[in-house]
Amino acid sequence: MSDQVLSALKQFFLRWQRDGEGRRGLPLCDWEADWRSPCELDEPREGRVAWRPFQREQAVDFTAMANALELTLHPSAIALFGHWFSRPLPCSFKGLRIELILPWNDADLDLLKENLIGHLLMLRKLKRSPSLFIATTRNEMTLVSLDNESGQVWLEWLDSGQRLTLAPSLPAFLARLETLPQ
Repeated sequence: MSDQVLSALKQFFLRWQRDGEGRRGLPLCDWEADWRSPCELDEPREGRVAWRPFQREQAVDFTAMANALELTLHPSAIALFGHWFSRPLPCSFKGLRIELILPWNDADLDLLKENLIGHLLMLRKLKRSPSLFIATTRNEMTLVSLDNESGQVWLEWLDSGQRLTLAPSLPAFLARLETLPQ
């Protein structure tokens, strides 16, 4: 499954780069001297830097996180978060505007892990099945999440616990994402 996730993610990145760079050139983000990333392509100019998603040389090991939670993490989540650095990517899924979450650097990956742990512990306290958020929406109480048991992708309402299946798998979800301008 993780090979399928990596392939679908790479295809999405290619679409995102082709569409975005074709319209506006390389994406730019604010440059922070103490928040560097291997995604940065050039030296900053006027406080901004061009960037692209960057594939890690070695995959991230999530064993310690899984052991601490006493939970086996779904391989799709490990593939999504463990192989690439990127800014959040604006896109849409069947008209729903979202931002796909990926870490910008190793420190951001640590923050992402902490937030995922907090999310999983909250769900455990609420006696809900475990999910891992993969994208944000305009509504801070609504996330796009990966069901940790089945690998389905859900639209998840945190306040009510409602969940709507968006795709049967992460690769199927990524294949349906449409790019949006930044």
